[in-house]
Amino acid sequence: MNLILVFFLVITFLTDVSLLYFSVTRKDKSRSVYFVMLTLATTVYTLGNILFEMSETNDAAMNALRVANLGIALLAPCFLLISLSLFQPKYLKSWMLPAIVIYGMVMFFSVMFNDSLHFYYTSVDLNAAQIIEHGFLFWIQQVVGLICMIPAYIILISRFIIGNKKLRKQMIYILIGAIVVFVANIINIAGIVPAEIDIVPFAMTITLIFFIINVAKYKLLDITSIATDTAFESMEDAVIILDNEWCFLFCNNNAKILFPALESFLGTEPISIVRGWPEELEAADKQNEIVFEREGKTAYSQNSTYRANVNKIIDGHGTQVGWYIIIRNITSMTFLINQLENLATTDPLTGVANRRHFMERVQQELDMSASFRLNLSNGLIMYDLDFFKKVNDTYGHAAGDHILCSVVEIIKKQLRSYDIICRYGGEEFVIFTPTSSNEEALFKLASRLCRAVENAEIIYKDVRIPITASFGAVQMPPDSDLNEAMLAVDEAMYKAKNNGRNQVVLGRLKKEEEIKEEIG
Repeated sequence: MNLILVFFLVITFLTDVSLLYFSVTRKDKSRSVYFVMLTLATTVYTLGNILFEMSETNDAAMNALRVANLGIALLAPCFLLISLSLFQPKYLKSWMLPAIVIYGMVMFFSVMFNDSLHFYYTSVDLNAAQIIEHGFLFWIQQVVGLICMIPAYIILISRFIIGNKKLRKQMIYILIGAIVVFVANIINIAGIVPAEIDIVPFAMTITLIFFIINVAKYKLLDITSIATDTAFESMEDAVIILDNEWCFLFCNNNAKILFPALESFLGTEPISIVRGWPEELEAADKQNEIVFEREGKTAYSQNSTYRANVNKIIDGHGTQVGWYIIIRNITSMTFLINQLENLATTDPLTGVANRRHFMERVQQELDMSASFRLNLSNGLIMYDLDFFKKVNDTYGHAAGDHILCSVVEIIKKQLRSYDIICRYGGEEFVIFTPTSSNEEALFKLASRLCRAVENAEIIYKDVRIPITASFGAVQMPPDSDLNEAMLAVDEAMYKAKNNGRNQVVLGRLKKEEEIKEEIG
């Protein structure tokens, strides 16, 4: 019987060594350390049982028990750490691993120096094949084991019950392994097997096999390490790790700050059900870059702007094992870009389009009209403030700037939302009115603008400053050339000035024959 037991213990020990090698070679060092500790503890425990069964003296038996108990103390605490790391990582604290290591060292020295202290075993009788008396540290170890195993079982069972189908599928091997250990302890306590046979080493090895099958099948110790190599280096960003079906695995702290619901999120459910998950990311099923906004007043705007980079996680064999999302707050960057765009496209004083941007936008409108063969005519209006130099000389340049801005606001109130106005230069402004029906309607619009400026009450430092403007207007038939239209409207405006100012002159585009005749 003894030889048969030793044989199976040796097989178990070799299996433990193989499982230990598997755990050590995992890439996810942050969590595989718990598997390494549990496997190492089981291996030492099994080795102690082998030595005990081969002992021929009481001293040899005590030494074997010392070896076995080096592993026993760490079994339950490591089991709890694994349960937390896989299924309740938010409760896994940084102090837990050092505390368990210290606890293991205390138990190690208490067993090693048991002959003089008798804190763990009082005596051993090899003939009886059992410990005669136990010290107080032995009972402390039993209590610690119970304290660790109960929450571990609660975590596993509760997560299995409330989890979805996918989570249950991933947990089934670990749960079976946990049940094996539980049943083995019940059998030992109930005395179903002879007292000289300890079945816990066999049960722990079976449990480890189930655990390793689980982590190997679902790559639980690989996905996170690959993601760490590729995404977690930039910890200022929010980083979220998903499996191939876009189900949540875990994230860093910045992701929890951005999406507080992740703090209590159970995981393995689709990430899209997380409260606050942006709609822009719901359909992101391929590698891309997505920009989205979230409510929240900042120093730059009423909303915060984020850029999400979605990428695949590829293992060393070229197989996709999941996804990672890196989300960066680009509110300040977006604000600066918008500011630069405004500086490049708008007049800094009046806020309307500058000359270059105006020409580009109008040309785009003309090109679009031509490409769709809309056969629509457009209108062009240019105005220049009358005697503006005299205004500057009399009231100062600050007053002149105030008048320029005030007139722009007066003009904009008379225009449609899609009309385009720009500061062409100095006190000259140009207005493009798309789909202007005919010259009569264009003339009426320009006249209304002229009267609005004339009748405006512009007050600067409690002084009313009268102002008028001269307007030129040109109807642009389909396929008109913008540069020719600009020359024509400029000429019409100067005719208005030469005719006495504060009026509208309707110009026209010259035909090709007329231009050739003037040149000739």
